[in-house]
Amino acid sequence: METTVLELTPELEIELEPKNYPSGKGDVPQGTYTAKLEFMLWSKSGLTINCFFTLLDSHKKISLSICRKAANQGRYLAGDVEVRYLPFGTLLELTVDENELGKPVLTNMFIKNQ
Repeated sequence: METTVLELTPELEIELEPKNYPSGKGDVPQGTYTAKLEFMLWSKSGLTINCFFTLLDSHKKISLSICRKAANQGRYLAGDVEVRYLPFGTLLELTVDENELGKPVLTNMFIKNQ
């Protein structure tokens, strides 16, 4: 299966405008909500996938990162979902908490029936 995560190029940066998807603690709500996966980009290090979502209820744009963890055999998991292969446009139920620094963390994800 081929990944749907994109490499950021100057052309993609202009087309997708990832800067319009904030990720800070005041920008990403905590709780559980439905969002549409717009696109995903590899981080510069290649160890993190940056996921870009639009919230269904408010149409707000947010981004959340998913790190590869050795305990998950190198997979990029949010809950039980391996995010590398999700098609863009997928509706997801996200659960977002905060870490010890108060930053938003995606703790769980379910694919919603479309």
